[in-house]
Amino acid sequence: MSFTTHYSIVKDLRNEASEAWTRFFEAYSPLIRLHGKDCGIDDDSLDDLVQDVMLSVFNNSSRFEYDPAKGRFRDYLRFIIRARANDMLRARYKQAKSEALTVPEEYLDDLYTSEWEEHIRTESLKELKHDIQARHYQIFHMLDVQNRKIKDVARFFKMSEASVYSIRNRTELKLRQIAEKLDI
Repeated sequence: MSFTTHYSIVKDLRNEASEAWTRFFEAYSPLIRLHGKDCGIDDDSLDDLVQDVMLSVFNNSSRFEYDPAKGRFRDYLRFIIRARANDMLRARYKQAKSEALTVPEEYLDDLYTSEWEEHIRTESLKELKHDIQARHYQIFHMLDVQNRKIKDVARFFKMSEASVYSIRNRTELKLRQIAEKLDI
């Protein structure tokens, strides 16, 4: 089975196919957990938050239609995560305001943005690994993830530094294209 972009996953949710929901869960549950922690949800309640967010998305999936002119999907998801987290905190503390609700919105926005970027990078690298030759991925990984020197990588693969540069540049371009496609 080929890798499906996140836009495709979101689009497929309207069909209510269990495979689409499984892919959505696998792609976004780590992000929901991370941002749930930022909002003040404890580790023991993160599974409940994921379930509440998934249920909210499911309940709105038949009406939801992604339109880039209206905003990004990540902002829609962030809104749902925060709303469900705040619901959980209100229920837990049985008061209108909790300590977690006093976290400045700008701070939460910055955290979510950095988590989103890391999420897109992780998913992009997964797709890149399947889209290019294994050797090219290894070269890219050694250079950009492990921060090895061009000359060392060229020597390791028994190729010229110019070839290593060329592979790195093509791979970086492909990675940017994947990331742009996933960053809806």
